[in-house]
Amino acid sequence: MGEGVQDRAPKCAVIITHNRLELLKQTVIAIGEQVDEVLILDNASDPPIDLVNLEAFRTHYALSCTYVPTQPPNLARLWQEGLEQAESMGGRYVAFLCDDSPPPAGWYDAVVAGMKETGAVIGCSGGGTQWFKSEPDRDIARRMPGWAFVLDIQSPVRPDPAMAWWWLDTDIDFQARKNGGMVTVAGYSVHNIHPNEFTATKPWAAERIGLDTLAFEAKWGPRPW
Repeated sequence: MGEGVQDRAPKCAVIITHNRLELLKQTVIAIGEQVDEVLILDNASDPPIDLVNLEAFRTHYALSCTYVPTQPPNLARLWQEGLEQAESMGGRYVAFLCDDSPPPAGWYDAVVAGMKETGAVIGCSGGGTQWFKSEPDRDIARRMPGWAFVLDIQSPVRPDPAMAWWWLDTDIDFQARKNGGMVTVAGYSVHNIHPNEFTATKPWAAERIGLDTLAFEAKWGPRPW
């Protein structure tokens, strides 16, 4: 595909949400100014997300919402659903965001520029310098943040259904490093407002983390941290 055709692909963002409408509004507004399509995956919110609550904040971008009733959540399935929707719209560089992670202005374009510059198939942001990784390692401080990243969906990198919650983001990161690389661009840090809130409060989390850890270790060897 030529560069001109790539540049005409719609800029897409996928936001996964559950019962956090006010935070979702912040994230929709922040990323909506940077992309053409915002795809919300409502993971069993009660009440379900009503787009009327978000339409007043919409400017140029298209906004849609898919209700996914499954609980406990399966992030692998949610991310795959977002990928398929973005792909059906002709998207290529797809941003994935948690509902409590509004990105700063210019984040999407800066990350995609870093991906194009380095050939990376995953991009994210943070820190004072840019770095590129092509092999898994034990560097916990310089891994891909699971709450805000961009994936080139022409790559073979896909969420592994064996990891529904924990280690899924690290698996995606490591897949990317083996299939073109992961780049972290300087600046544009995305603040995760409530990190690990669900993991710390949900009764299903401990068992799920154990299962996901076993799946990760079967695939990559001993966990890196």
